[in-house]
Amino acid sequence: MSQKICLITGGAGFLGKKYCEFFLKNNFKVLCIDSDKKKLSKINSLKLKNLFTYVCDITDHSKVKKLFKKINSEYFVDVLINNAAIDAIPFKKKEKFEKFPSSQMWDIEIGVSLKGSFFMIKFFGEEMIKKKRGSIINIGSDLSVIAPNQNIYKSSYKNYIKPVTYSVIKHGMLGLTKYFASLYAKDNVRVNMLSPGPIKNNQSKKLLGELRNVIPMGRLAKPDELLGLLLFLANDSSSYVTGQNILVDGGRTVI
Repeated sequence: MSQKICLITGGAGFLGKKYCEFFLKNNFKVLCIDSDKKKLSKINSLKLKNLFTYVCDITDHSKVKKLFKKINSEYFVDVLINNAAIDAIPFKKKEKFEKFPSSQMWDIEIGVSLKGSFFMIKFFGEEMIKKKRGSIINIGSDLSVIAPNQNIYKSSYKNYIKPVTYSVIKHGMLGLTKYFASLYAKDNVRVNMLSPGPIKNNQSKKLLGELRNVIPMGRLAKPDELLGLLLFLANDSSSYVTGQNILVDGGRTVI
C-alpha cells in the first residue's frame, strides 16, 4: 500500500508544526504549506524525511492554482488540513467598530481562513472527487458554536475584547465544512471540522485563570490532545463520518 499524503496549510505555525511532526511519525508524507519563508526555512533546516515545504499565499487564487499543479504532478493528496489562520488580537472596546477592523485587516484575516480554505478545497477537493476518496479537515474553534465571553478578555487585557473577525471566521468555517460535506459525500470524500477550545500557548497568568474558570475540566488543552482525533479523521476509521464539528474543549460548550 502506497504511503498517504497529508497537506497542511499554516504548517509552519504553532499548531501547524505539531500536526506536521505527528503525521510524519504516523508514516505520512507531509506537504507543509505556509506564506512565511523564514519559518519554512527553519523547518527545512531540520531535513526531516518525507517532509516537503512550499511557500504559498493561499488567499491568491492564481498562486493556489499554481501550487496545485505543481503538487498534483507528483502526488495525490489524501488528506487536506486547512489550518492556516491569523491570530486574532484583542482590541480596545471603546474603539468598537469605528477603528477596527479596517477593511484591509478584515480582508486579510477572513481571506486567510475562509477564502484560503475555499481555494484549497476547490483544487485539491475536486481532485479527490476524481479519485473517489479523500479527507478534508478544517481547523475551527469552540467559538464556532458559542460567542466569546468578553468579560474574560476585558478583565485580562484592561477592557479589551475579542475581535468580531474571529467569530465570523469560525462560524464561516463550520458553514464551509457542512456545505462541502454534503456536496462531496456521494463521491466518498469526507469533510469535517476539528474545533479545539483554548490551548495553552504563553497566555498571561490572569487570562489562564479566567479561561480555567469557564472550562469544566479546569484547564486548557494541550496541543497533543488534538492529534488523536486528527488521525482518526484522516484515516479509514472515520470512513462514515462527514459534516461533523468535533469539539475538543474540556466541556466549555456544554454549560
